[in-house]
Amino acid sequence: MLTALYNDAVSRGISTFWICLSDFDDTSERVLARFEYFMNPDVDSHFRTEDMHKSDEPVEQRLDRVIEFFSRIEGPVMLFIDNLDYCIDETLGALINHLVFGTGSQFFLMLASTKEPMVNFSRAMLAGLVARYGFEELGLNRDGARQLFGQSLADALGERGLERAVEVSEGWPAALRLMQIILAKSSAPEQMLEEFSGADADLAQMLSEQLIGSFDPEFSKFLFTISLVKSFTGPLCQVLCRGQNTDGFLQQLISNNLFIIPLSRRRDEYRLHSLFRGYLIDQARQRLGEPYCRQTLLAASSWFEERGRWVEAIDYALEAADNRIAVACLERVAANFVRDKGDLSKYINWVERILASGGEPGLETDYWYVWALVFHRRYDYAEKQLDRLSRRLESGTGSQLAGIRRRVDIIRITCATYTDHHEEARRQGLVWLEERGEDDPFDVATVACGVGISFAQEFDFLNARKNFAIAHSSIRQSSSDYGMAWVSVLSALVEIHEGDFGHAYNKSTEALKRVRQTSGDYAGIVSTLASWAALAAVETGRDAEAAEFVRLSMGRLQTHGVVDTVAHALNTAVKLWAGPLGDGISISKLRDIAEGFPQRLSVMLSCFIIQRLLRLGRLDGAIDEAKRIGLGSETARENRFPLTRFLLDQTQSDLEVVQGRLAQADARIARMVEHAKEQGRYGHLVELTLLQMTSALRSAHPENGAKYLVRAVTFAAKRRYFRPFRERSDLIAGLVNESKAKNWGFASAEEKEFFAELCKGLPIANSSVLEQIDGLDGEMKLLETPTPRELELLQLIDAGLSNQQLADRLFVSVATVKWHLYNLYSKLNVANRASAIAKARALNLISN
Repeated sequence: MLTALYNDAVSRGISTFWICLSDFDDTSERVLARFEYFMNPDVDSHFRTEDMHKSDEPVEQRLDRVIEFFSRIEGPVMLFIDNLDYCIDETLGALINHLVFGTGSQFFLMLASTKEPMVNFSRAMLAGLVARYGFEELGLNRDGARQLFGQSLADALGERGLERAVEVSEGWPAALRLMQIILAKSSAPEQMLEEFSGADADLAQMLSEQLIGSFDPEFSKFLFTISLVKSFTGPLCQVLCRGQNTDGFLQQLISNNLFIIPLSRRRDEYRLHSLFRGYLIDQARQRLGEPYCRQTLLAASSWFEERGRWVEAIDYALEAADNRIAVACLERVAANFVRDKGDLSKYINWVERILASGGEPGLETDYWYVWALVFHRRYDYAEKQLDRLSRRLESGTGSQLAGIRRRVDIIRITCATYTDHHEEARRQGLVWLEERGEDDPFDVATVACGVGISFAQEFDFLNARKNFAIAHSSIRQSSSDYGMAWVSVLSALVEIHEGDFGHAYNKSTEALKRVRQTSGDYAGIVSTLASWAALAAVETGRDAEAAEFVRLSMGRLQTHGVVDTVAHALNTAVKLWAGPLGDGISISKLRDIAEGFPQRLSVMLSCFIIQRLLRLGRLDGAIDEAKRIGLGSETARENRFPLTRFLLDQTQSDLEVVQGRLAQADARIARMVEHAKEQGRYGHLVELTLLQMTSALRSAHPENGAKYLVRAVTFAAKRRYFRPFRERSDLIAGLVNESKAKNWGFASAEEKEFFAELCKGLPIANSSVLEQIDGLDGEMKLLETPTPRELELLQLIDAGLSNQQLADRLFVSVATVKWHLYNLYSKLNVANRASAIAKARALNLISN
């Protein structure tokens, strides 16, 4: 039926795609790889070292890319998947549901399976998206059985016999075909039919006694031999059957339609029906013996190896219990399998089968086995396998082994970074970098970034920048947009911790735009960059952009390796949650993501949630969340990560201020302010100073609130850090309404401009205050653009020249100089040289 539908679609000019699964396609990754082949059928797998640093891409993300490919095709699209039951992966249902519910009305999916497909039929039926055809719809009735059996056999059986055949077989065409073959050879078909039960064992017995027994011995041996492989072609049959009349036997199978199923539209590769093949395999082992079967499997492995079909080559070698051949094949292709992410689950299974049987994989195979475990986030087990591999390497010598040892150290450093063992990553990384020579640029960048992350975790920004500079210098040698973006996003941890969100926004959005243009939205680095851009956008007051970046980052968030890049996205999502742009953000989903990483991420997420709940006025919810993580407990205070400790202390202080426990909060905040000043964490200084402002306004000395507000503006202006002010807009509006401009005391034009922009979004009712704010804003505007001569004057007075020196340099009189300066001051709306220089710098008329 599926073939008939396919041929009909082709004849009508519909875009059609055909997949026929085999025994090899037993995982969702394999099935998805078959889909992806349509996207790049002529592109060979290739590798660059950078791929080691790309996280294992989730099935949903890869499938989205496939769906996007199909959606770009004009007109109807039909995808046929035959033998779906070969895939036994429990995640197949999610994959198929994604295809069913994630495609448009022009996409048609045709599935054929002997088992119930793992599809959400209830939802699909309600949406009118599915039509099901089971045994009742596809099974043959009496007329169909008559047509299949042929007139002669149908007459011999009679109407009652045909009814019996349909009843016993339940109309299953394959079972009726078996009956037809066997009954046609019987002298008493009606009597034999009465003895037939339809069970698999009964079919096997009948095949043995009636069908196989009637074949030529050489043809039977041919069937037994080819049954040992899951699929076969004419050339493969010639190799396996060693001199038999393979072409004639294969043609006999095809012409008699003897349980043979084509696997390609060209009909050059086939498989046997599973029931028929199962019986033949048993017979092969009984009649031909295990040594013959083993040699056949090894011949098949060699044949597939010569043609670069490594999955089959390795599978057959392992099935033949020949680790030697399997190890040799794996050693040749291990890197491509792991780095190209073809099928990590299968690769891991191969190596573990070799290890379980007492074998030892090659060193390259073993090395990439550990990387495969890292990509699957099995960090603890990867560490154990690293130790085993290291012991193997200790006993050898030579430059090749030395090179592998250095690469093994890279995995160890990466694992330490991903599992939050930053001191270990720093210790090993510094030693590795000290010994670097002709190492791959990506290897150097990987290690340098690991070390840089560890220093950034300690708020040691000087050493962090030093190591990120090494990473940047190395990665430039690769000329890779991906590599540059990867190093940029990790080195941005320094800017984020320092609170320089304005600079971070410009860098992250530029990098994200560039990578999206070259790699598309589904590249892993896009998700990481979007996490960085999301936080920078939300902190600089660009919530709509932040929401878009969060959406872009969420798809692959669970595959990120570095905890802090995930924290960026979670922090942004929580800040938007329960707001105008928070639709679709689920706290439970965010918790699920955090639980897949080291514990501190879940603690950080709870801190983000508590602070958000306090901003929303939901104190009870904040208290419940605080109890969830034991906020204020000894365990929380002993957290070994500086950033997490800061978040815990900040969140506890925030909660205490809202609860009115000001004395203990103020003391803790004061200590935190001193530490933040020492370490140059200006973003944290903004947050802490606004917390001091909030505490002051709730205390007996609210007059101190203005002082803290001005101080916070001083820290935030240069860095364009708006969000914490807007989260306290009501408090700041009340403070501004009751203040006088002379009390604000801003020292620079940049601070005045920032404050004026900030106040525009506040509910300020005092008209005189609004005029004062407009005045601040007006101070930053040019009344008229200076002439080139006046701009030249600006540069010269900035250099410190007197009026006489200006006159001498410009060959004019001092009176003319004064006239030019008068006009310049008027255009800048200032009264003297110092003010002119300050404003010119703020307006970028002269360099700072």
